[in-house]
Amino acid sequence: MMIILTILLAWLFADLLTGIFHWWEDRYGNPDWPIIGKLIVQPNIEHHKDPKKFTRGNYFKRNYTTIIPALILALLSYSYNCYFLCLTFIFASQSNEIHCWEHCRPNFAVRFLQKYKILQSAKEHSIHHKRPYDQNYCVMSVVLNPILSYLGFWYFIENCIALFGIVPNPERKNF
Repeated sequence: MMIILTILLAWLFADLLTGIFHWWEDRYGNPDWPIIGKLIVQPNIEHHKDPKKFTRGNYFKRNYTTIIPALILALLSYSYNCYFLCLTFIFASQSNEIHCWEHCRPNFAVRFLQKYKILQSAKEHSIHHKRPYDQNYCVMSVVLNPILSYLGFWYFIENCIALFGIVPNPERKNF
């Protein structure tokens, strides 16, 4: 039973971590930044303009910017016997692919997992692509987005960041 709970919690923690990164990309990322701007922020902006665009690429092209850092962190976690974090980062490495499945017609197995709320479906994710574009940043599960929205989590962290004079990119509020 403890193994199942650990797997579930690592899955949700991966969803939260990648959701926070997704929020940061959407709200604060700058396509003019060196390396990250070109590799991560610009494709994210293009995805919001044409949500199916990244479904047309191959697996590695869609996922390398997530897989490489996540696997490095997983290996570091493993070397320090932090197996929970290792599993979390392994799950996180697949967040872009899971996100892709929400924008295309995936195979039967994925549709089954979406139907039974193990993975997020296109319908659940579509809220993120509708005005005011300020919610549902977690793309892996159906669990966290309603909780984070109810708690006003995204507004809270934006208000905390604003205390330091950092504001979201205004042109990115409405993609």
